[in-house]
Amino acid sequence: MFGKIGPYLLSAFAADIALSTPLHLELFSSKVAEETGARCLDGSPAGYYLREQDPYRWVIFLEGGGLCLTAVDCVVRAKTTARGSSRFWKEDKTPENNHMLTELSPLNPFETWSHVYVPYCSGDTWLGTSRDVHAVGDYMMSGHLILDAVLETLAKTTSFDSSLEVVMAGTSAGAIGVFQQLDWFADKVRSLSSAPSPPRVTGFPVEGLFFPKHFPVLFPEFLLGLHHALDNTMVDYVAWLFRPAKLHEGCREAAQREGFKEAHCFDASVVFPYIKTPMFILTNQFDKLMVTALGTCPWCSAKARPGSMTGRFLSYFSECMNETFAVFQKAQSNVGLFATNEFHHDENFPPFFRDKERKIQGLSLRAAIERWYHLGLETFLVEAPCGGGIRHGKEEALPCDSPAHNDEGGEEEQQQQQQLLRRLQVPQGDLHV
Repeated sequence: MFGKIGPYLLSAFAADIALSTPLHLELFSSKVAEETGARCLDGSPAGYYLREQDPYRWVIFLEGGGLCLTAVDCVVRAKTTARGSSRFWKEDKTPENNHMLTELSPLNPFETWSHVYVPYCSGDTWLGTSRDVHAVGDYMMSGHLILDAVLETLAKTTSFDSSLEVVMAGTSAGAIGVFQQLDWFADKVRSLSSAPSPPRVTGFPVEGLFFPKHFPVLFPEFLLGLHHALDNTMVDYVAWLFRPAKLHEGCREAAQREGFKEAHCFDASVVFPYIKTPMFILTNQFDKLMVTALGTCPWCSAKARPGSMTGRFLSYFSECMNETFAVFQKAQSNVGLFATNEFHHDENFPPFFRDKERKIQGLSLRAAIERWYHLGLETFLVEAPCGGGIRHGKEEALPCDSPAHNDEGGEEEQQQQQQLLRRLQVPQGDLHV
């Protein structure tokens, strides 16, 4: 198709073309879905959205969207949403508008690459390998099989097998898929390659740090002075739910060798030391989903006041995140990091790739990625949080739009915490202890 045009000349040409090509849906046929097991929760064929640009450089982006925890949740997803059935997918519009690394914008350093956006319809954080109906609600959980079918199909129908560079990216549940499957993905891409040398493969997870070290801690227990993390309990349940789950093979082997449970490999802070493929991590230091839902603190917000229990809980979470960052940096010398001081899950990142330049220490997100990816320079950026005062010799860390700088909402927060403390029978005087 491309004759004798060199890959770099063709890439330069791709950068100059009008970048208005929309992503278009490529739905697997019933035959392919049957042969590969690439099905959504309801059994409908899975698929992907494709934009072919640079034939030698590709982004494979895994959509996020929570997980299917109970039979009722699976039923709702499968029967009513695009997160459980391809029947709700549209030809020229992805289910979620969170393209990030597949965005057509100068803020995206991968704007001119070919883009593959894979919708999330398996409810299993991309780890499921079940070809038959699953015990939870009799639905399919085939996330890994979907990803495998996408790569196989791309190699047969596009120039993907000639790629020189491939990025695996994902957000939230999709980022969990990146952490767990990046090494497998790299091996798979290289096994499909017909290029003269193995393609370069890297990972870009966005908000996938489930879980930081020493978390989740439940907020009601934190109020009582207990800091016992439930991480093992949660990963045991999730791994059981998605069985057989495609957890990181190197971590699973280490579990057998070192005597810890394979299920604990689901935990990002556990699996990361075993990941060999280079990775650039994008995250917020104050993950709203983990704090409010997994930490059971719906009272926690960006308006947490210094010295309040919610402020202390946010500061504790930030400590857990920063300890996890240290684990990453020790385990992989070339890991990249861009960690904001914001209180969000992943909802703040799409604008950073689309129309809102975000900087840390004077480096924009695009510049940080390019510095790490193209120049090979250490790029480990952790944005300083806003201080909330000194407690027990340590400064509290708070999101930077907290009432330490904006006094709105303080009285309401105090009242909510006092009500909770009364229900827990904690003395009112302990509110600021």
